[in-house]
Amino acid sequence: MNIILCSVPVETPGYKLRRDRSEGRPIMPKSAISSLNSWAEKNEFTTKFYDIDMLYPSDEEIEKYFKEVKADVVGLSAVVSTSYQQVKRLAKIIKKVNKKTFIVCGGYLTAAANTVLRKTEIDLCVVGNGEIAWVGILKFMKKHLEDGKNEIDINDLLKINGIAVLDNDNLRFSGYGATLSSCNMTFPDFEYLKSGLLGNDDALNNYFKPIDKIAIFASEKKSYEKGRRPKACSIFLSKGCVAKCTFCQRGSKGYAVYDLSKLEKHLKNLAENYDVGFLIVDDENFGSIKKYSHQCAELLNKYNFLWGAIGVRVDSVTKEDLIHYQKNGCISLGFGIESGSQTMLDIMEKKFTVEDIKKAIFTCTDIDLHVPALGFMLGMPGESLKTAKASGKLMGEIAAKFGVPVGLLFGNTDLAYAIPLVGTPLYEYGKQLGLIGQSLDDEERYLELTSNVGAYKRYYINFNGAPMSEVVFWDMLVFMEATRTYKKLMKNKTNNEEMVKRFEKKLIVQGLNPQTRSKEKNVKIMGAAGTIKEMKIDQYFITNFLKQHVVFNDFIAKFPRFLVDPIIKWSIYLEYLIQKKIFKDSHNLHIEINTKVDTKIRIKDEQVDPFKTRQIERSLRSIVKVKMKQMGMTEQQKVNSSLTGGP
Repeated sequence: MNIILCSVPVETPGYKLRRDRSEGRPIMPKSAISSLNSWAEKNEFTTKFYDIDMLYPSDEEIEKYFKEVKADVVGLSAVVSTSYQQVKRLAKIIKKVNKKTFIVCGGYLTAAANTVLRKTEIDLCVVGNGEIAWVGILKFMKKHLEDGKNEIDINDLLKINGIAVLDNDNLRFSGYGATLSSCNMTFPDFEYLKSGLLGNDDALNNYFKPIDKIAIFASEKKSYEKGRRPKACSIFLSKGCVAKCTFCQRGSKGYAVYDLSKLEKHLKNLAENYDVGFLIVDDENFGSIKKYSHQCAELLNKYNFLWGAIGVRVDSVTKEDLIHYQKNGCISLGFGIESGSQTMLDIMEKKFTVEDIKKAIFTCTDIDLHVPALGFMLGMPGESLKTAKASGKLMGEIAAKFGVPVGLLFGNTDLAYAIPLVGTPLYEYGKQLGLIGQSLDDEERYLELTSNVGAYKRYYINFNGAPMSEVVFWDMLVFMEATRTYKKLMKNKTNNEEMVKRFEKKLIVQGLNPQTRSKEKNVKIMGAAGTIKEMKIDQYFITNFLKQHVVFNDFIAKFPRFLVDPIIKWSIYLEYLIQKKIFKDSHNLHIEINTKVDTKIRIKDEQVDPFKTRQIERSLRSIVKVKMKQMGMTEQQKVNSSLTGGP
């Protein structure tokens, strides 16, 4: 049986890459594909790898490849739901070569299994953790091919957990895939990943980058100590998350960690064979199991790695934990702050408080452990001018604690706006309100609309119900409130010049990133050190002007809100109208879903009043569940909802 695993790009088919894969921060090694192969090998299956994401081949090249390999089973790893159009494209090419090839799709896209199975040539979706389900499918297909049957035995197939499949036009789902035990979880096999490059071995270097282009390392003095190995790589130290944030796309339940002996072997391999001395820990939830996390830190230090973790819950660390990590090579921790409003944190189901955020970040600052201070998000249902102001206040408090002006910390970045990704309560909420059409064509159109997008305001899909004049003002209001708060707290105080220099260095390094340079060219927001190098009249002129001259301006921050805020609000709304009427960018705020917005859908104060409701009741997940009970859904709708709403 000839088995092929394929990575899937997120770019829209035919879309020219914004940058080469070789530029920017290290590419995260394809851990899922490597793990699928490892578990298959342990069960005596051989799988080839075709790294379509890295190689970015044309339709003709893909067709030629599959004509040569004559695949019986193909697995497409659609890590994110924004890759729908690529999955549809690849499945079509594979079936064109051989109609009998059995195509399996895995990854977070399979939360939309109903649409994927009906609108593409995918035969089967794996939902949740894929290794055990993948081997179950391979065993099933081996027997099926040996028996020479024409029809797939759906009932037999559904004995495997993690399967979504069509049966006589009915969607059937066997539940979320099981997680491998810790002793069976494996780290990426770079030799296997290299095999997917089809001889383009240089592309393997995309996983290993010099530190001079990685901001958290380039701005750290310890990085230049004698004896440091020069390259950086990304790594997972755990899998999954202990939380279930209502905007977060979850493909599985639970949280798992690796066998420490395997981790040590992997670290030794990185150090000795790839000259890696710096690690970006890309965990969703580093630090949730304290003993394990402490042991990981000690192993990283044993092999002389400097490291930073980008996904840490503020309630997962104490001062003692932070000191331990710092002593063992940690130079940076990134927290998922999300909001300075407790109302929004509860709707997001963060299960921590604003005070928890301050405690974690301020403790890091006290012991001189770097915190990027990013991680704010806007636009969830419940967001309002009041909650945006609360986020601005927290942002200003953080800036004051650092002793670094708000403009230097945040002037070079766009605040994230929530994307309603399929597989989240946020998506299901929009569907219940009719903001996502109920037909199959509507669902596919939504997946197409959210292909190749980022968490930026210009891609925002308004499930909040706020008028667009308010939506486009939220981020500017946050920046203004942050500046006001910073100015107030820093009265009679001076900036922390050492911290200022560190953040200036980070901006210079970020300016070397081709993705940043591309933004600078097209949007004209950021220069080499976070300043505008050029101003010209374009569709973002007002945004650029406000960020350059107004929202971070200490002098303007002294003026009363009732004078300044309306001017900023209606200026940015004017820009939105210009974008909508003149530039007509198909990926911008005027996309068709926003035309359906009705202010009546906004979450009411009593629904999230802490004096009238419990914390769990204020979660968007609970709001969705209450609505679901009121809707009287059919069995098929319930099955589909169990996927699109997430586990």
